[in-house]
Amino acid sequence: MKSKGVLSSSFNMSLGFIPVIIAILLSEFITQDVAIYIGTIVGVVYSIYNVSYQPIKIPNFILYLSTVILTLLTLATFISGSYIPPRALPLTLEVSIFIPMMILFQHKRRFINYFITKKTSCTRRFFTQGAESSIVAARFALILGVIHFIVISIGILYSEGQLTKEATAIFYKYLPPTVFILAIILNQIGIRYFNKLMSHVEYVPVVDTKGNVIGKSLAVEALSYKNTYINPVIRIAISVKGRVFLCNRSKKCSLDRDRVDYPMECYLHFNETLASGVKRVVKQTFPDVEGLHPTFNAFYHFENKLTNRLVYLFLLEIDDDSILCSPHFKEGKLWGFQQIEQNLNRNFFGECFEKEYEHLKSIIDIRERYKVS
Repeated sequence: MKSKGVLSSSFNMSLGFIPVIIAILLSEFITQDVAIYIGTIVGVVYSIYNVSYQPIKIPNFILYLSTVILTLLTLATFISGSYIPPRALPLTLEVSIFIPMMILFQHKRRFINYFITKKTSCTRRFFTQGAESSIVAARFALILGVIHFIVISIGILYSEGQLTKEATAIFYKYLPPTVFILAIILNQIGIRYFNKLMSHVEYVPVVDTKGNVIGKSLAVEALSYKNTYINPVIRIAISVKGRVFLCNRSKKCSLDRDRVDYPMECYLHFNETLASGVKRVVKQTFPDVEGLHPTFNAFYHFENKLTNRLVYLFLLEIDDDSILCSPHFKEGKLWGFQQIEQNLNRNFFGECFEKEYEHLKSIIDIRERYKVS
């Protein structure tokens, strides 16, 4: 499967700096207090849109942080006294936002793991991606912020603490909004570069327990995130005259490696129908055989510590078992029901197979009796 873009601009969490940029720019034309009020209103409205109305509901934690800082400054305006020195709003906002952002970045793994473990499977993906994207945005912003403060330090040392009026304006007035704007631009460039690298990578749908598609993830994530998301999986059992063809799973499999199971199993691709997925699996397994048409039997949700999948079970009945004589099937052979039952619950068969066995046995029995009658 191909995609024109794996990540959209919704993943550019640096856009959360927009309320801050607006407040800084307005402070050059109106009073600092009013600029903060407007920035706070923009942040609140943007946050509501992000939470309730955005098509892809990925939380922007950078936006929430910016809005909180602006809200605190808004409250500070009601306290008597000069809470911010005149014309110091740009640098004050930069420092106020970067300090908690630095703390967040220092604890990035704990921050991401919190959403992986605490949220339900339906929302876990979006919160995890939001947390990961926010960490990326924080990295861009912090690098630029560090460069900014290095430049200020060099300027102060070079001028022996006597900065000119022009240097003061550049360091304290113009560079803070520039840092935020560059963070947005660099974050977007990073997303475009990532999309270019990943443009030919396969990805799989993320579904709920009823099979409704609620998102997508890279195919490699299905393995690395283990049971974080529910991914649809096609499994095809092969039956020959009332017996089931089974073989050893590959040692490279993340689930039930080297156990006995069906030879055909794969993830359904994103935007791929079940019929197309089944046809693809059959073609890959039997490239030179025509006229093989598996029939759908059941679907169920299966989850353990290694995987979280919605399994679609199909049955392929064949009359000529000569097509099974292939090195593609590792130690494959036909099994009778009695022989299978002697080895159940002994960690010999795959977990999914043992879960499906009784249903599969009844289906094959009924179809064989139907053939005889």
